[in-house]
Amino acid sequence: MKGKKATFNKSKEGVKCKSKNGKDFTLLNPDEKARKSAVELKTGKNVYTGETLTATQKAYRSGYLASRKDSANCYNAKNKK
Repeated sequence: MKGKKATFNKSKEGVKCKSKNGKDFTLLNPDEKARKSAVELKTGKNVYTGETLTATQKAYRSGYLASRKDSANCYNAKNKK
């Protein structure tokens, strides 16, 4: 995602599911989750509810993006030719 603007379309992203209790939820793959986190950090709002993110929620999302970056750096270092 470096150098690209992160976009997230909540109606098209993920797989829509329904729990045993009848609640609807969306399963996201790691790429979709990272894009969602990036958009939420930039706007400061939850994509699904529109509520403002708390400091804890912002920290969780930035930590998720940092862990993906660390993982990519490890992979690239391991597979360097």
